Amino acid sequence: MKRNLSQITNSLYDLLVIGGGIYGAFTAWDAALRGLSVALVERQDFGGATSANSQKIIHGGFRYLQHGDFKRMRESIRERTNLMRIAPHLIHPLPVLIPTYGHGMRGKELLKLALNIYDFIGFNRNSLSDPEKKIPCGKSFSRNEALRLLPLLPQEGLTGAGVFYDASVYNSERLVISLLKSAEKKGAQCANYVKVIGFIQEKDAVAGVECKDLLGGECFPVRARMVVNTSGPWLYHVLSLLDHYRQVQFPLIKSFNVITRPLFEKYAVGIYGKNPYQDKDNLLNKGTRLFFVTPWRDHSVVGTALSPFNGNPDDLQVTTEEIQKFLDDFNEACPDAKLKMEDISFLHQGFLPNSIMDHQSRSGEVRIQKKYHIIDHRVDGIKGLISVMGVKYTTARDVAKKVVDHVFECWGEKPPKSLSAFTRIEGGDIEKFEDFLTGEIKKRSFGLDTSLISSLVFNYGSIYHKVLSLLGGETMGHDGLLKAQVLYSVREEMAQKLSDVVLRRTELGSAGKPTDHVLKVCAETMGQELKWNFEKIETELQEMKVFFKRFIK
Repeated sequence: MKRNLSQITNSLYDLLVIGGGIYGAFTAWDAALRGLSVALVERQDFGGATSANSQKIIHGGFRYLQHGDFKRMRESIRERTNLMRIAPHLIHPLPVLIPTYGHGMRGKELLKLALNIYDFIGFNRNSLSDPEKKIPCGKSFSRNEALRLLPLLPQEGLTGAGVFYDASVYNSERLVISLLKSAEKKGAQCANYVKVIGFIQEKDAVAGVECKDLLGGECFPVRARMVVNTSGPWLYHVLSLLDHYRQVQFPLIKSFNVITRPLFEKYAVGIYGKNPYQDKDNLLNKGTRLFFVTPWRDHSVVGTALSPFNGNPDDLQVTTEEIQKFLDDFNEACPDAKLKMEDISFLHQGFLPNSIMDHQSRSGEVRIQKKYHIIDHRVDGIKGLISVMGVKYTTARDVAKKVVDHVFECWGEKPPKSLSAFTRIEGGDIEKFEDFLTGEIKKRSFGLDTSLISSLVFNYGSIYHKVLSLLGGETMGHDGLLKAQVLYSVREEMAQKLSDVVLRRTELGSAGKPTDHVLKVCAETMGQELKWNFEKIETELQEMKVFFKRFIK
């Protein structure tokens, strides 16, 4: 990807996307596949905000059973398959274990029934030919089997466990980057660190946006037939730039997940909390919220903490007191875990839309929006502008498809068939993942050991050799691999800052702070490539150290 602002400002696009998270990336990809000319601008780095805050689970919608929402379940199962198809190196099946207690709402009888219904609704879930992507049927375990697999499970009243299968995303940030690189190959123009500062309005229509380059300081226009606002928590801030625009907005929920030492191996696990919680939309209510613990890169992701938020999204902060309260609540629910503050290596934080309006809230109550919203602003008397409020990482592709369909319909045209569910993104040219991985490990490319080859394949997929080729054919050590990844991030993936490389182009820092040596190698390599002086290198290093200090006490 090349950051070419002069080309962006000197072209008229069919579609301009504001926001480079998972919804914006899929919108750009789907539109480019259908032959539209596309530009996308992101005010910070791609995939660096809410899209990076997830439990790394691609949900099949099992929890929708308690709502009786079989339609959304079918959508989630379908999209889980689609993601495994188009990004086989990044999306992999994941077993999820739910312990059972007694014989009521949390009992094994009800859970077994739920597993059977889930399997029935997902009858065609195994349409992929890759054996590694198979989603098995749910199954039940006895109490002894459950404790043998997971000794940390709370034991009081435990009667057994049920297991169903979802999928996990190895690197959610690289999924966004890969989508945008794929869109660029189809003609899309993308730029990070470009802030929208106003709309170009002609009578009752939007004809583009005014932008500011946050790196160079210049302002410039970008014109398009249609503008799609996928700016996530900043959606209404962007809309406030319109002339005379006033609309009631949904408040936000602050959410965070903690990255800890590994608690459960192989299985994601649901742990019943002790504090009462009731979702009024549930047909079946179990009385408390579930903590979810997901195995991820030799760590566990524990979440999710939720609280109402009424400020500016730029001011997002999670306090030490909030983290400690979350750990206390989790330890009360799972006493043998004994999580401490020093067990936390990182924090993923972001926002979700709250369906409870401010005037309806009672004692900090939150309720996550369950359905996405595609807002055609013709209802406000403004043509040429669509806003998207997403709620799930899993179904972002499906929502993007619907958005692009709607764009064509706004123009009075029949939408061409969407190809984004079947077209593999960059790195996804893999027929059978396990065979591919085993074959690449046997090659021992550049003298790298098994763990490093595996990491490269899980991050870059079928193109990982392009990363290694940047340092020539000689055997390389760990520092050489770091340098190759930095060079690839700068030359091919539009990395502008050290944080772009450490947090989003690689897996170096998204689970915890790298060593000072790793940061220094990355900064100096990046500095040499981008002609940074000594002061700039030191500034970038200091910014990274300050960033990690926010999460690691």
